[in-house]
Amino acid sequence: MKKVLFNILKITGLTVGSVLLMLFLLPALFPGAVTGKIKQWTNESITGELNFSRIRLSFFKHFPSLTLTLYDFSLTGSEPFAADTLMAGRSISFGINLASLFAETMVVDQFFIEGALINVQVDEQGRANYNIYQGSADTAAAASDTTDTRLNINGIFINHSRLVYHDRSIPLIIRADGFRYEGRGNLADSQFDLQSNLHADSLDFIFDGTAYVQRKRLEADLLTGINTSSLTFRFARNNLLINKLPVDFTGSMSILRDGYDIDLKVISGVTDFGNIFSALPPDYDDWFAGTQFGGQSRITVEMGGSYRAATGQAPDLSVGLWVHDGSIQYQAAPAPLEHVWINGAVHLPGLNPDSIRLAVDTLNFQLADGKTEASLLLKGLDRPFVKASIVSNINLRLLDQALGLSNLDLQGELSLNGQLEGVYRTGQNPDRIRPDTVITAIPAFRLNAELSGGYFHYQDLPMALEQMAGRIQSACPSGNPKELSFSVSGFTAKLGEGQIAADLSAEIPENRIKAAVKARLQLDDLARAVPLEGYELAGALVADLSADGVFNPGNRSFPAANGAVQLNGGRILTPYYPHPIEQVQVSAGIQADRYDNLAVSLQPVSFVFEGQPFQVTARVSNPGNLQYRIRADGALDLGRIYQVFAVQGYGVAGRLQAHLDLNGAAADPLSGRNTGELRVSDLVLRSDDYPAPFLIPKATLRFDQDKAWLDQTLLRYGRNEFNLKGYTRNFIAHAIDGSTLLGSLSVSCPSLYIDDFMVFAPPPDLPPQSAAPAEGVVQLPADMDLSLEASVKEILYGQTRLEDFSGKVTLKDGRMALEQIQAGMAGATFHISGDYTPEDLRRAAFSAAFKADSFDVRRAYNEIPLFREMAPAAAKAEGLVSVNYELAGQLNAQMAPVYPGIKGGGELRLEQVRVSGLKLFGAVAKATQKDSINNPDLKAVVMKSAVANNIITIERTRMKVFGFRPRIEGQVSLDGRLNLRFRLGLPPFGALGIPMTITGLSSDPKVEIRRGKEEDELEEVEERE
Repeated sequence: MKKVLFNILKITGLTVGSVLLMLFLLPALFPGAVTGKIKQWTNESITGELNFSRIRLSFFKHFPSLTLTLYDFSLTGSEPFAADTLMAGRSISFGINLASLFAETMVVDQFFIEGALINVQVDEQGRANYNIYQGSADTAAAASDTTDTRLNINGIFINHSRLVYHDRSIPLIIRADGFRYEGRGNLADSQFDLQSNLHADSLDFIFDGTAYVQRKRLEADLLTGINTSSLTFRFARNNLLINKLPVDFTGSMSILRDGYDIDLKVISGVTDFGNIFSALPPDYDDWFAGTQFGGQSRITVEMGGSYRAATGQAPDLSVGLWVHDGSIQYQAAPAPLEHVWINGAVHLPGLNPDSIRLAVDTLNFQLADGKTEASLLLKGLDRPFVKASIVSNINLRLLDQALGLSNLDLQGELSLNGQLEGVYRTGQNPDRIRPDTVITAIPAFRLNAELSGGYFHYQDLPMALEQMAGRIQSACPSGNPKELSFSVSGFTAKLGEGQIAADLSAEIPENRIKAAVKARLQLDDLARAVPLEGYELAGALVADLSADGVFNPGNRSFPAANGAVQLNGGRILTPYYPHPIEQVQVSAGIQADRYDNLAVSLQPVSFVFEGQPFQVTARVSNPGNLQYRIRADGALDLGRIYQVFAVQGYGVAGRLQAHLDLNGAAADPLSGRNTGELRVSDLVLRSDDYPAPFLIPKATLRFDQDKAWLDQTLLRYGRNEFNLKGYTRNFIAHAIDGSTLLGSLSVSCPSLYIDDFMVFAPPPDLPPQSAAPAEGVVQLPADMDLSLEASVKEILYGQTRLEDFSGKVTLKDGRMALEQIQAGMAGATFHISGDYTPEDLRRAAFSAAFKADSFDVRRAYNEIPLFREMAPAAAKAEGLVSVNYELAGQLNAQMAPVYPGIKGGGELRLEQVRVSGLKLFGAVAKATQKDSINNPDLKAVVMKSAVANNIITIERTRMKVFGFRPRIEGQVSLDGRLNLRFRLGLPPFGALGIPMTITGLSSDPKVEIRRGKEEDELEEVEERE
């Protein structure tokens, strides 16, 4: 027996020893072969750059597998991330099939990765950095020739690693720290099932910038069917545990060349209500540990459809949540939030946020004796439709305690009752012609809210808002914001030693307001009680204001008002500008029982901004007959002041230096007793009537009695520069209430571009090749009465160019009049008078009288579009002509004449003109067989005519041509139709003649030897409205 036992032990020992010896000898016997084959395989199969510090073949690294381990390895990805790391870490091991060492082909059947960063990146076009394995066809061809290694993977093992997946095409970020993964399956087959177990100490799931899961522990047991030929994944069994929330998902996903198809269902199963909160970020772990939950809940997520980056196609996403009889009670709260019932779902077709549909059919809970019932329906985001209701009576202190709100301390009884239904819409402000987005529609709503015993304390701040009470009533039954009404009654609050009490109401359709406000506050305390990030306030504020009546300045209506506001030691710092407004002192008052005796006083208002003090003392009264007394002293940067308060699109910017003492009345501009100076620099003025701003680089406005004098002031607008000199009257009343500005100025300009002033002209800094043609007629101010002595070197008006323009220009009541104007056109000197009045944004009226002597008719035809349209025959003429003509009519949106509506008359004198090739004379010569009539030389011929309704009526005009006495009269339309009566008087004195009619078109005249008929009359074309 002992011998048998000894033999057994000997055989066992020899076997074990042989195995151990083989474990040590095999790596020693085959190190070069194994290492060489692995290196050859990686070089031929992987496009990324693989680096490592050392290599080792061993059974004991991942016993019992024989593994070739690369230490301190790194592997770069594929384009477009070829320069970035795909994977790097402590070690990567290739598991070798032991039997394959003795065969012709060595088989790698496992991968082991330790302590690695796995960095998967996908760009916006869906190109991924993990496509480093060369195509199977190329690889197979290479393998048949040179490679003695092949993959037959049935296991992938990852330990102590970090996984980052960043797909910018979705966009999606997944981060997993402390990542551990075991995957088993025959990965060499084209179709196989992959059994996976994974763990993450911390998981982040971020979609489109929103973190849905953050720093959560993850356990997962997955069974996935994979088809490598079609890149299709079938999720058969996938059980996840996110903290305490169990999740199961099923479905399939197919990865295509240009995107993917997905059908995925995620269900949490019926689980404890509290398990949902276990998925909250770690910041809430302490709160979760101290909170008791009751009830059941369920979350469902479904995603189905196709994703194609090129076409923007995306799958649909649906998320549902229900809670049955839930409860929340933090620590030892006196009452739980109980009977929580929630039934809600969100549907996102095509992952398009504007197609969102959020429906919360039920949101009910109870807190002690108070109940809350609410519902919500939201459709779309761009123009959302909202339907909501709430009825709630809630004790805020009990709510605070039940939820364990760590950063807030709330108290009070709050009652809410509201309904809302309709569309929220924004659009262009109808009162402005420039882009200006305003709210044009809101959901119709009704709201009643009441608070008593209110208390608000933000834990990070030292003070609280106390003793808050009040009632709010508001409604807008039509959904039109202009028909909204609201009232705040009995509002009171205490802040430190300060208090505020207010009753406010407004009915917007009738412009009726009623207000009574009393406040005594230390503004420093406001910032100590309310979280105002980036704001700093200081100062003692005392206010006592009351108003009751209609506010409508356009109808000279103002409520009865009385009040005063005082602020001492004020300081204002906002996050929009780095420097504060300091040393603010305000003493303001208002008194009125009607519009005509309204009085506003500032006694004074002063502050220091960026080291520059400014102070103004003023009393302004009686808007119907404005009277003012204003003293101002100091410097002010308007643009930076606007920045402090984040005011966008303001109309004025620049720096002011004021030293003024102003006293006067709008009804008597000559009574002004004004002194002082107002200096401006880099002043920018904007007006809706003009597409670009006006810039005054530097100017001084000197006030002397009733006048404000300008001296050598430069004004820039687009490509235009004006030098101004002269005076204005009523300047202060104009600035305050828009009273008419009077004045007399001389204006000089090197080049005036009319197109720049057209109301819808493109921005002046836009490249000419990309700018659309200017549109909209030039607007004129209606609140000015100015006399201008103008001197302009060059005016460019469409295709017309005027030179050396000089004369008197008057602006009054939105109308411009030209008097005694002299200007050069086409080498001639024209004397011009007329007027221009814009009627709306796209139409203007004009009248003009032109007189010019002995100018080149061919040059005028080429350079003056109006002459070209009115006298097309000038194209066949050369020589000298004179003109004396008057026209009146309309200009269209391109500032061009509307020719059917032009009316006027005058004469055109042919001083010395040769006509060559004019078809009208050629047709007459042919009809009469008098060739000398063709191409005539004309001298001292006076053609009188009138124009109306698109027809020029030519009075009887006599000519002399080589002894003949031609006579012409009749009609020519501006579109080329003819109805002319022509008589060719025969030599020697023209007593005998040949009567003819010329009809047809100027391009194809028809000449008949006959007298004119009534039916030859041309049909007039009246201007269309």
